[in-house]
Amino acid sequence: MLISSILKCMVEKGVLGPIKVYFGTVENQGRGSLHLHVLMWLDHDLIPSQLKESVKNEEFRNGLLGYLEDIIKQDL
Repeated sequence: MLISSILKCMVEKGVLGPIKVYFGTVENQGRGSLHLHVLMWLDHDLIPSQLKESVKNEEFRNGLLGYLEDIIKQDL
């Protein structure tokens, strides 16, 4: 139910903008609790050269780095 709600919010309601396609898998941790891995391909017209040009803008670059630092997590 939780995973269905997450997908409904992110995909159907377009929280991230229009989604072209998504793929996800559910795994259980050693404790038996479930978690979701999902890959979403956003449906927009941004091409690599536009992104390259955008990162030259300091405000855009700082926002992008802040976003990436917030969402990328790792631990041993």
